Amino acid sequence: DALVAGGAFAAFLSTSSGLAVSVAGAISQDLLPRRRARGSSVPAFRLATVAGLLLAYVLAALAASLSVADMVSLAFTVAASSFCPLLVLGIWWRRLTDVGAAAGLLVGGGLATVAVALTVAVHPEGGWPAALLAQPAAWTVPIAFAVMITTSLATPGRVVPAVSQVMARMHLPENLRGAPEAR
Repeated sequence: DALVAGGAFAAFLSTSSGLAVSVAGAISQDLLPRRRARGSSVPAFRLATVAGLLLAYVLAALAASLSVADMVSLAFTVAASSFCPLLVLGIWWRRLTDVGAAAGLLVGGGLATVAVALTVAVHPEGGWPAALLAQPAAWTVPIAFAVMITTSLATPGRVVPAVSQVMARMHLPENLRGAPEAR
């Protein structure tokens, strides 16, 4: 039993430290001002690490009353509401535009985040609000799809010109695509 518990604890620590490093790297590279020309980016990474971990701690403290299963479900809701429509339409629909993709990501992810925040803050007990907030992906994912589609249809000039070739490379078997491109 001790060996299994030790292995589980090591897996937990490696996963959480990997996530902390990933978040800190993204924050320090993409959100903090660029000062690499004058020196090292290590101080920015350290600041981003502290900020990311503090935010995670505050969010975890706010959600302490929810079960782990509910929190995992809500986290997957935010991911599904933003990335599912993007992946499905990006792979299968030729008319998806960058503006449509961004709008759907923001609306779907934003609505799911608001639903999660309301669930954590209010803890609705019954009725329609509780039903809608208990499973927000049931309505945020279709809304994200609708926003991506309508925004893309409203901005047809933003479709990438070579989208047919890219779709053919993704969907056709290799022997039907012809010779591989030289690099």
